[in-house]
Amino acid sequence: MNDKDFGPCPLCNGSKMELLFSSQTGFSEFHLVQCKTCELTRTFPFPVDEILRAHDIHFYYGRDVNKFNPRIQKLRNLIMRKRAKQYLSLIPDSIQSPKILDVGCAEGRLLQSFCEYGCRCWGIEHPSYPAQRFLDSDHIVYLQGDLCAMNMPEGTFDLIILWHALEHMDNLQLTMSRLRALLAPEGILIVAVPNFSSVEAQRFKQFWFHLDIPWHKYHFNKKSMRYLITKSHLRIIRMSTLCFEQGPFGLLQSTLNAMGWPKNEFYEALKGNCTQRRALHLALQFFIVMFLLIPVFFVSLLASIKGRGPVIKLILRSFQG
Repeated sequence: MNDKDFGPCPLCNGSKMELLFSSQTGFSEFHLVQCKTCELTRTFPFPVDEILRAHDIHFYYGRDVNKFNPRIQKLRNLIMRKRAKQYLSLIPDSIQSPKILDVGCAEGRLLQSFCEYGCRCWGIEHPSYPAQRFLDSDHIVYLQGDLCAMNMPEGTFDLIILWHALEHMDNLQLTMSRLRALLAPEGILIVAVPNFSSVEAQRFKQFWFHLDIPWHKYHFNKKSMRYLITKSHLRIIRMSTLCFEQGPFGLLQSTLNAMGWPKNEFYEALKGNCTQRRALHLALQFFIVMFLLIPVFFVSLLASIKGRGPVIKLILRSFQG
């Protein structure tokens, strides 16, 4: 393949591309292609809805009413309450009942925590997401479909969250422009994406847990994120690559993948996607995880301190804000 086979970069329209590596799913092979100008990496061929429907969407979301087992759900509740409190500290005290929009809200666990603080909440999810999972639908407005096609008044939301959702979007610039338009004058936009220039992404490549092909259509490093943010007329208030929630586990799962275990099998078992015949294999993986837990924690922390952690987290405002 040459540069012309991949077409221009959808972000900067650059024509010089580099084929980094390939990743095989159970259905087809995908290539990771990086623009040499803005360094945006994309999945090729582009995972349109027809390609995604060929994969097991129920397996991806988890087959039960809850995505994870009850113990993990309780831990997620604690994390979401802490995150909601942290984000609310960014909103001026003069706003008595903030309006919150969570794009890629999943079951609405974070929005439920915001509701406990008296916020008015909206959540957006993909049409294929199981709607029976939505929490507290009496108090949270859930919408399913294309964000850019939804009729919502501009300048509405005091806080918009895009937590590991941007990499799933079809049109990056249109998405960011739409979110900027929906922000209130003093509104805050929170964005988190996997860091393609992280230590583990560069080390593990196709075995990297957060690669998540074909569901992740784009893959970002700091340069490509800055390019997108500037082009969207937003400004960075804060940037970090530290993520205790996903960092150490991602490194553990990437290590298991590289050791030759079925890709993300341990993670899938936490979602209930496992069989009895794999019980012994999962038990062995559990002991490996326990053995590596402490060193992996410190490796992940050190990488994050150096700006090469597994997740890029950004706090953004509009230039007019």
